[in-house]
Amino acid sequence: MKILFLVLILLHAGIHFLGLRKSPQVGWLWVLTGILLLVFAYLYFREVNYAWLAGGVAILISQWLLISNWKDARYGTILNLLLLFIVLVEFGAFRMLKHFDILIASRLKNNPTNISQLITETDMVHLPPIVKKYLSYTNSVGKPKIFNFRAVFKGGMRSNPDDSYMPMKTIQYNFTEEPSRFFRFTATKAGMPVAGIHRYDSAGAIFKVKLLNWFPIIDAKGHQLKQAETVTVLNDFCFIAPGALIDKRIQWEQVNDTVVIARFTNPPFTVSAHLYFSAKGQLINFISNDRFETDGKTYKNYPWLTPVSDYKELNGYRLGTRAGLWYDRPDGKFQYGELELVEIEYNVTRSLD
Repeated sequence: MKILFLVLILLHAGIHFLGLRKSPQVGWLWVLTGILLLVFAYLYFREVNYAWLAGGVAILISQWLLISNWKDARYGTILNLLLLFIVLVEFGAFRMLKHFDILIASRLKNNPTNISQLITETDMVHLPPIVKKYLSYTNSVGKPKIFNFRAVFKGGMRSNPDDSYMPMKTIQYNFTEEPSRFFRFTATKAGMPVAGIHRYDSAGAIFKVKLLNWFPIIDAKGHQLKQAETVTVLNDFCFIAPGALIDKRIQWEQVNDTVVIARFTNPPFTVSAHLYFSAKGQLINFISNDRFETDGKTYKNYPWLTPVSDYKELNGYRLGTRAGLWYDRPDGKFQYGELELVEIEYNVTRSLD
């Protein structure tokens, strides 16, 4: 879709620049419209939230010019209609994700951080030895306690084993004092844009996905989704924010030297997972029986696995950067996602998006 857009925008802008020769009296307006179209293209490819606004203004001026020169320029209306479709898709994403941004701004405003509080050995006395080793391995010890974090992933998702992965980019904000998670993604399915949001907080949990950023294809909410997302929050703590594992709401049971069970309580739910570590202290897998696979209509309880690899330095921490997302279905294991962690920020004081 982006290649088609680029061809359309360059063609349409070029036509408007030619308007300087055809209409000397308002030639400057033709040129201005051509420039606005190019600005729209630039903002669109940079994924700027307000790209649709530049496009909408450009199309309005362009159409007025076309109507004023209808005999010679009427076919430009076809290009304007095609560009209007893209503007509406972009506006749909803006409209859907703006609510997400407002939520984040509000939570950050009411989530004071104290980076002078550092993680010490005293904070880890209740942890199993392998979990302590993991916190040391990830460079979490001696760093500030985690009150919130922002993570950016790129990767892909799919609904069925025979499907190809839907390319996507995700941004999420998590808060630890009152456990909550706000996750948004933009993706492409069969060449068409898709946007989605997850929200998990004291008010409940929702999961919405819209095709072309307007047409709902998933609208999930309720008790089972909140339980599933409680598992996701525990998973985020384990892999993205190891320093959060000192939280006393997580109870530990040691199975052997490299396997532990973590039980996380965020009323009304207590969820659990088996955590698997390498001998050198890397967390390499997380398996929980408390999550549900859902399409928004049905909820199926399968074991959920998130093997992680490729530990790298990110923002002063050593973290696993590649994760697989799996369900162990009765007919066999199904990998529905693959993600790469590309950005991480802790104790954020303002929205970075």
